[in-house]
Amino acid sequence: MTRYANSVVFLLLFCLLVSSAMAQSREAPEVESIIRQGFPHKIDELKEVTDALMAEYQQQGNITSLVFYSYGLLKLAGEYKNINDNVQASELAKMGFFYLDEAVELDEDNWRVRYLRARLDTWLPSDLGRCVVALHDSMKLDKSFKKLALKLRKKIKQMQVYTLRNCQGDKQADSLRREMLQEQPAIAETPLISGAAPIWDIDELNQVLIPSIKGE
Repeated sequence: MTRYANSVVFLLLFCLLVSSAMAQSREAPEVESIIRQGFPHKIDELKEVTDALMAEYQQQGNITSLVFYSYGLLKLAGEYKNINDNVQASELAKMGFFYLDEAVELDEDNWRVRYLRARLDTWLPSDLGRCVVALHDSMKLDKSFKKLALKLRKKIKQMQVYTLRNCQGDKQADSLRREMLQEQPAIAETPLISGAAPIWDIDELNQVLIPSIKGE
């Protein structure tokens, strides 16, 4: 089977698993829709989606809706930056980070919410100033939540390595990377590209997203 065919099969299985899992929970339908389809790219559609996410959070009180609301604001900021409306982009980015941080502060012991923040902040360009937050989250996750599944712990280590490198902490990053090479070479060798977060995978879906939507 070709690499492309493997990717298609994985995507189909992923979509089937999402649909099956989401059918069991209607706690946050707006978030569920984004997980299935992704955020739109047109500004008007993005505004509509972000408004719906905030309404969902206000009605349901599900912290995941607030996290995805912040994601939506940051997507909007990116779209405004693309059309050179830097003032609007800056304001939306500030709001996005404010609500993302608020989501963690509202439930500081919820490792899944912290993971969702770290996952976003890790892959942002360093000039956005989120390196310190990303490093704090990934290290707290690594040290404080020892019962996490092995694959998630490896992803957290990878986030640490990238954040340290992104924040010019290369020596510490290299040390962590050597540990990863011994434990799980495939993850350690995954390309780390600024601004290019990896797609959600099955482990994140089962252990982070779905439980978060269910309010666990």
